[in-house]
Amino acid sequence: MTRYAARAGHASRQALTFSSVVLLFAFCAGCASTPEPTGSFPIAQEPRVVLKPGDVLQVKFLYWPELNEEYQSIRPDGKISLQLVGEVHAEGLEPAQLRQELLTLYQDKLIEPEISVVVRSLDSHRVYVGGEVLSPGLVPIQGQLTALEAILQAGGPRKQSAKMDSVVIVRQQDGRQYGTTIDLRESLESPESTPFALAPRDLGYVPRTAIDRVDQWVDQYINQVIPRSVHTNFTFTKDLDSDDGERSGVRAAELLSNLNSAAATSLGETPSVTP
Repeated sequence: MTRYAARAGHASRQALTFSSVVLLFAFCAGCASTPEPTGSFPIAQEPRVVLKPGDVLQVKFLYWPELNEEYQSIRPDGKISLQLVGEVHAEGLEPAQLRQELLTLYQDKLIEPEISVVVRSLDSHRVYVGGEVLSPGLVPIQGQLTALEAILQAGGPRKQSAKMDSVVIVRQQDGRQYGTTIDLRESLESPESTPFALAPRDLGYVPRTAIDRVDQWVDQYINQVIPRSVHTNFTFTKDLDSDDGERSGVRAAELLSNLNSAAATSLGETPSVTP
């Protein structure tokens, strides 16, 4: 009889401990807010090819094929290496501008040089999409790419957990990093909405809804930890759009009370623990 009472007391205390964690999390979730944009978010420029590290070029000499470079990748320092002239800065230039620079450099090396610069791949012209999408990863930019198009190319948002009204966009420009949030619900619901254009190397993050976070906590800290013998069905509702912390706390307290009562009843005790 003593062993049974000790086991019942341990299970009841375990239910109380992990229920308290859910109570704290639910109260904090009710007070959470979307972060404010940082600074003046820069607008994406019109599509144009500007060379950046990682891009691969083909440099061809019409009359001197021995100088050809079939695959010349721009290094992290923004330069490429060519025969006769050595290192050439390519980052920030358009292909036509780089061609003109090479014609000038080879003017005293070759007789009437004729050079072409072909872009084989624009590895830098990509965006990263992460968070609550089915296939997070790199998405190439071909022409102009909108935030919604990038998310759809990443497999689309997860229906049950994606918070499309607070998609985070991070952009790097002129050595600075900017962040903002955009509401893509309108883009999904109305074809006449204004698209949000992305720039190369943007990062898009689809956050997770608060209710999904609560569900995960309940599953991790309640369903998978408390012994199955004390499991029972209960209902937990919380107004995620409300900032009323007191109301959230009351509902979380109801969850705590229901869980403690379930644990005690399953073990043959009289419920006596109150939140």
